[in-house]
Amino acid sequence: MDSEANGKLAYSIAECANVLSISVGLCRELVRQHKIPSLRLGERRIIVPKAALEKLLSEAEKENAL
Repeated sequence: MDSEANGKLAYSIAECANVLSISVGLCRELVRQHKIPSLRLGERRIIVPKAALEKLLSEAEKENAL
């Protein structure tokens, strides 16, 4: 994962998109579809927990290895 964000417990949508090398719009859409786990803080702030994103990527890697 991105070395600059290693100390964080969660990512913003923009940071998550950067980590995944996808567009911010695609990241927002995947969050909206519940394909990327997220938490809503208040009315507008959405964060992606680092541990949940790592688990998602680990599971996807295992599925693709089969």
